[in-house]
Formats: sequence, structure tokens, C-alpha cells
Amino acid sequence: MDPLASGLIAFRHAPVALSGVCYGRLDVAAELSPEGAATAIERALRDVGLRPGVVWSSPLSRCALPAAELAARLGVAHAVDERLVEIAYGAWEGRAWSDIERDDPVAYAAWLDGWERVGPPGGESAIEVEARVRSFWRALGSTAGASGALGTSGTSGARPHLLVAHAGVLRALRVVACGASWIEAMSAPAPHLAAERFPLPAPALSLAAP
Repeated sequence: MDPLASGLIAFRHAPVALSGVCYGRLDVAAELSPEGAATAIERALRDVGLRPGVVWSSPLSRCALPAAELAARLGVAHAVDERLVEIAYGAWEGRAWSDIERDDPVAYAAWLDGWERVGPPGGESAIEVEARVRSFWRALGSTAGASGALGTSGTSGARPHLLVAHAGVLRALRVVACGASWIEAMSAPAPHLAAERFPLPAPALSLAAP
């Protein structure tokens, strides 16, 4: 069995109408309507011949609203998980990056130099994001996290999980599910509304096997 056929397929949310602003945890609306984003994801799923058993998202509206719309169209559960929220930038949230560099030069330089283990004031490092995303990913390997256990109709363990995701979560998944380094994960682009596929943990694959 192809491990990706029953794995996790993730789509980054649609672009937001901000430029040059730090907005990790801010609930910023996407430029595309939830219906429009759901249509784009639905079309991509048809192109690869996949039908998910559950749609996951963070609680932030740029992910949660299109995920809910898509789940309703597909007749499957929409599951919201706090572990899937975007990286927290703490005191920098909502500020222009140019202002942060000018007004907080010491913390900004420290973050640039050690972002894998150093977060902004009151925010998260990459390693901290990795830890919560790893917790989510590993939970998909348990029977409690399988799509059938969420009460979806007619689903089976062989159907993939779908995630409407933030860029930081996608990059963390490259680290935890694919073994990439954080440098590698950050170097590869994360296009909006483009599919990226990840294997599930080994227990999930064995549970899904016929």
C-alpha cells in the first residue's frame, strides 16, 4: 500500500491581505473567501484522486473557515486542534517587521541568529512549534485519532487525513514526518492552496492496512 494514500495531505491557507507585518497568531482574514478556498482544495483533491476521512485545522479563521466549508461539502468531520495554530510571535504580533528590527534590535538579532531554539519575546522557537506538531502527528497513529473514531460516516482508516494549515505547521511537518532539518524545511517554499503530502506514523499505517 502506498503510505501516502492513507497519510496526511495538507494545504496552506489562502493569502492574507497583509504585507511586511508579523501576524502569526493574529486572526487575520484570508483574501479568498472560505468558499473559494474550499473549491480550490476540492479541485486539487479530485486531481489526485483522494477523498479524506476528516478535515483538520487550527482555530484561526484563515484555516478553520475553509476547513469547515470543505468538510461540509465532503460530508466528513471538521476537527479543530490547538496544536495546529501558527507560530506565536509574542510581543511582535501585529507589528511591521521593519519596526521590530528598529525598536527591538537586541531581541531581533538574537532571534535571527538562533531562531530554531530562540523565540521572540513571549513567543515560540521553531523547536517549540515542532514539539506540538509532533504531538499532533503522533496522535494520528492511535485508534482514537483515526478518522473513523471521529464519527464520520462511511470512513475507514485507509482514507487520508486532510489539514488546512499555516506555513509554520507545514514546515514543522516536514521535520517531524519527513525527517528534514529545520534549515531544509524553511528553504523549501510553502505555496498557498497547494497540496503537500506526509506519511503517518508507523502505527497508523499498520492500522490502516487491509
